[in-house]
Amino acid sequence: MNKIVAGLTTLLMALPAIANDEVVVATPRVDADPTGMILFALFFVGLIGIYAFVIMRSERKKKKDARK
Repeated sequence: MNKIVAGLTTLLMALPAIANDEVVVATPRVDADPTGMILFALFFVGLIGIYAFVIMRSERKKKKDARK
């Protein structure tokens, strides 16, 4: 029990010394080039369109086969 109290006392006495360290201010980020985001958006929308086309084509094929 004495070791715990001694450890906590030492920790509490050391905390102000640790807290006085100067905080380093981060530099603001530079705006990134939007080309990558634009290409990703076009690719993403294109894949959604291709997926919709494939699903639509397979549904038409199923309906056509069901009529026969």
